[in-house]
Amino acid sequence: MRRLTLLASLLFLIFIGGTTYAADAVSTAPVPPPKMIAGKPYSISPGSKPGTYLVKWGDDSFTWEAKPWYEDTLKQQGPAYYAQWTAGKPFPFEVPIDQRDKLDPQDLMDRCVAWSYYGPYYEGAADIWNNLVVEPNGSVRETEHFMELYMAFVGGKNLQYLPPSQQGKVSHIYEWIAIDPEEVRGQSGVTTDFFERDQRPQDTWYTPTVRKVRRLAGAVSKQFFPGTIVRYEDVSHVRALPDLDYKIVGFELFKGDPSVHGNGPADYPNVKRVDGAGDVAIIVEITPKPGVSWWYAKRRIKCGLESLTAMESEEFDEKGQTQRHVIHGLITGSEGKMPDGSAAPDWYQTWGSLFVDDKKSGFKGDMWLSNLQFDPDFPTSIFTNDTLVREPRKLGFWK
Repeated sequence: MRRLTLLASLLFLIFIGGTTYAADAVSTAPVPPPKMIAGKPYSISPGSKPGTYLVKWGDDSFTWEAKPWYEDTLKQQGPAYYAQWTAGKPFPFEVPIDQRDKLDPQDLMDRCVAWSYYGPYYEGAADIWNNLVVEPNGSVRETEHFMELYMAFVGGKNLQYLPPSQQGKVSHIYEWIAIDPEEVRGQSGVTTDFFERDQRPQDTWYTPTVRKVRRLAGAVSKQFFPGTIVRYEDVSHVRALPDLDYKIVGFELFKGDPSVHGNGPADYPNVKRVDGAGDVAIIVEITPKPGVSWWYAKRRIKCGLESLTAMESEEFDEKGQTQRHVIHGLITGSEGKMPDGSAAPDWYQTWGSLFVDDKKSGFKGDMWLSNLQFDPDFPTSIFTNDTLVREPRKLGFWK
């Protein structure tokens, strides 16, 4: 904990407190909700109880009610909150809401995962990744903290962080460094991803015990991320991958099933986040290409058409049985800070939280970010293997 506190001060990161508000009228939302989504009428009206809303999409409907762990602005505005991402925002939100259901599935995958994780509209971000591995009996086997640093290069932005040979080719870079426990401290890695669809991400991994950086195989996407029960595909290899096929298979009014781990009212109520309930989800189905051996036979990701963020994913084996169920919680700019300590714009997004229920093993992986900082004062040389070698010697070395 002392190390985590030291790191937070060196990064100028500040935990965000929250005040709980009752939901106000739909009209408090800055952008009116769309009247049509994916070709069906969409509407939000006050519910039968104070603080609830009736959401209708076509013939489907449900009653929205705030969960204890909702971010404050979502509690205030109700499901009309999601409309803020439908108008007047830069890439990846620039596509009008009436055209989003027609996006290419690979493009949609990138927008709802890669560019939600790595916002191309800010100059990088840093956070602390809190990772728990929970045994089937409910006891915590592992508690780890990672430092995450990331930067996107869409539209020719932030090129000062790339050597000339990579400019125009690299889409984003992700860097992670283990903080604790002591036995993993200093383990770290860099993922470099590319704009070209057929080019797999490149990874390096630093092991402090031998002070060596090694390059990982290009097929590492399906392997477990160190110390967790999630894969590289969940954390850093989040653009559409060349080994997989993507297609759109349907739509639904997303309701955030409270019986699924990560959606329950008692599931980490202090981790403020957004679940997408009330948005209309487009369902992207992902399967390995012929001849490719993968860790699942089929995966389905539900992406909000208003928020353009992944909200839930489920993986199936060859028999069609669920292998894993994941709830993706969005964390917005309201939970982060700018370098001067001011609040970040509420519409900023980052990955937020993952609550993983591994049906095969019975283990759960509960992960969320904290200490979120946008536009950190990174040195231009930070996203290199030299960073990994130097980090264990001095936390906050970039100052």
